[in-house]
Amino acid sequence: MTFADLHQKNWYRLSQKEISWELFQVRSKILQNIRDFFNSRGFLEIDAPVLTPYPTLDNNIRSVDLDIRDFNGKSHRLFMHTSPEHAMKKLLAAGAEKIYFLGKVFRDGELTRLHNPEFTMLEWYRTNADYHDIQKETEDLIRLITDPIISDQTMNYQNSQIDLSAPWQHVTVRDLFLKHANLDLEKSDHVEDLRNTASILGIPCNPNDDWETLFFRIFLEKIEPKLGHPKPVFVMNYPARLGLMAKRKSDHPGWAERTELYIAGLELANGYSELTNPGEQMERFIQEQQKVQTVTQKSCPIDKELIEALKIGFPPSAGISLGVDRLIMLLFNKTHIQDVLLFPMHQWFE
Repeated sequence: MTFADLHQKNWYRLSQKEISWELFQVRSKILQNIRDFFNSRGFLEIDAPVLTPYPTLDNNIRSVDLDIRDFNGKSHRLFMHTSPEHAMKKLLAAGAEKIYFLGKVFRDGELTRLHNPEFTMLEWYRTNADYHDIQKETEDLIRLITDPIISDQTMNYQNSQIDLSAPWQHVTVRDLFLKHANLDLEKSDHVEDLRNTASILGIPCNPNDDWETLFFRIFLEKIEPKLGHPKPVFVMNYPARLGLMAKRKSDHPGWAERTELYIAGLELANGYSELTNPGEQMERFIQEQQKVQTVTQKSCPIDKELIEALKIGFPPSAGISLGVDRLIMLLFNKTHIQDVLLFPMHQWFE
């Protein structure tokens, strides 16, 4: 390692006063404010295991795997959790009512200006709640923890003024595709429907792109950058095929009670009303398992413990996860996630 390499590290830049400690002092305060918020509302902070025998079955996320030896020297394949979701739902089945997690999660292949393979996630669950309740709680949380940092409930991010005052906006996925892509997802079940739309919009396609790939390509290129200006927005009601563990809408089963929060074009949170039917959840897991194994050429065991937990049962519930690092990016008007981390992985791979 040369001096020039060392010079790029955030801890070294701090030592040389090239960057200020202020951001990291505020970051620490934000973490404390998050805990104060949930503790004051009767939530229990839980410590989810980082290592698990079960990888994610979300086809858009990749788990980090490694081998662990037991006391007999036998090797076992484990995975670093991409989310504490499975562990937390087992605790709901065990009788928990309001729980939260604040800590590190890990995802392979995510190394961009908005992604670090190791990042800080806040995730919480409430029984006897749905995705409407969890949206309101998310709004309350962010407005409370940002109030001491910004003035007049207004912040500037990349020359965009964002008004955090209540109420925040809500819009459906269907309405967004109608507005920005002239595509009615209600009538677009076939991959060719999305392929034609992508072509009209000038979005490159590959012959083997499936429906989900084209959905996200259109969404990311033509819709996401417009979201959360000039107020935060909750994007609601995703196609059911995009809600692996989300409850279907009772009045329209083709859509899921899933929501994502966007501020200034950045996705901050993802949550939903929880699917509690063990049979339906197992069917979805099997479908996704086949997709993941086809892509990765690796075996991906299903978390049957979670299925058993659903059989034990818990009341209607809702949960949501929030990327803490991205929230801090917004508050400090940063465009790269490595600027808000003490030890970003980007600096190891430059």
